[in-house]
Amino acid sequence: MSYQYKLVSAALTEHRTVTSEEATDFANEVAKALRLKLHPRDSQSYWVLREDCPYVLGWVGHGDYRVGGDGTKMYVVQSRTIRNGKYSDYSPQYFMAMSVNEKSALRNAKKYIRMMSPIELAESRLRDASNAVDQVVSDARTEYSHAKNQVFQVDLSMYGAKVERGTPILNELQHLLTINHEFVDPTFGEKLRDMFAKGEQLETLSNRTVPMWFVRVYERMGAQHFDVTTVDRGQYAYQTQVSENVQRFTADTLPAEIMQKLSVLNILDADEYVDDVGFNAGEGMFYVVR
Repeated sequence: MSYQYKLVSAALTEHRTVTSEEATDFANEVAKALRLKLHPRDSQSYWVLREDCPYVLGWVGHGDYRVGGDGTKMYVVQSRTIRNGKYSDYSPQYFMAMSVNEKSALRNAKKYIRMMSPIELAESRLRDASNAVDQVVSDARTEYSHAKNQVFQVDLSMYGAKVERGTPILNELQHLLTINHEFVDPTFGEKLRDMFAKGEQLETLSNRTVPMWFVRVYERMGAQHFDVTTVDRGQYAYQTQVSENVQRFTADTLPAEIMQKLSVLNILDADEYVDDVGFNAGEGMFYVVR
């Protein structure tokens, strides 16, 4: 089970009431010690957050969150940085530290609740950005399958829509187009041209690499700032590579190419992608094609 990130904006739409005094007292101690803000998560826990991070940093509470627990309530800290070896990594408790002692729990909060780095932010929506890139290839494959079907009049699935260059039948058809052969059906030549054009497009898209910049846009002291890191192999959801080198820019120093593409991505809704431009991940996070 991978860690489930929670957007601050989503957490703030939840209107809950915490009834546990122990949870409230503990959460206030955590917020004071770490200079964090709180928002009710349920009757016995609070989200912990910062205004300068798009995701909540975890949650703290008081209750029995153990698997098969006997009802004994404990102080709980939940965070992406915790690895609780008493549980398997697909269990929610894997990301929780629990203690019956409030002081020990406060030490856990100080140890595990941390601000997200630009690299972590880049990795948080990387799979979604890669899937958006792959969808372009999938759409091209569907279009080629349809164009091929128009020529051969057979039922071809999108998964069988391969670009089969060099086969005798395609070579002969391509030659007929080249010599401007007059077909019995005048529309057949257009269908052939469409099929070959879509085949070339599919081949280009399938073989390309899609490097990106991950850009986080935020405000600090009344000015806009940009954290930028590079992402390689953005077309592969499980093979992407995020650079550990993070560059910081202002609106005056941000490279023009990034600024131009950000102006387009800002118009999009969250989770929308424009090929050769990028993916708007929402909350000031963008994957910009470079």
